[in-house]
Amino acid sequence: MPAPPPADRPEEARQERDMAMQRVRVGVTGLAAVFLLTLLAAAILSLLGQDGRIRGRAAAALAGEAPREPLAELGVAPGVAPKPVPTARPVRRVAPTPPPHVTTPPPPTR
Repeated sequence: MPAPPPADRPEEARQERDMAMQRVRVGVTGLAAVFLLTLLAAAILSLLGQDGRIRGRAAAALAGEAPREPLAELGVAPGVAPKPVPTARPVRRVAPTPPPHVTTPPPPTR
């Protein structure tokens, strides 16, 4: 004979519901703990990374300087010289030829 549904056994239904709620609480608590640990690690790493100076392109932009090319300054920049841009040749315009001159005979006179 199959087991009766949980509605017929209120004590077991309450225990199952309590166990489900306990699992939900444990899961949410675990997610909150991971979130707080990540937040703490990010705060610590950001404090360790700050030394009062701005580096890189941001510093050059703030100082109004163009970003430097270290290899170009040494004269060993890789790459090829830029190719000259081809200029368009002027188009020679040809005047349209007039239609052939057709002479019509004069109308007959009466």
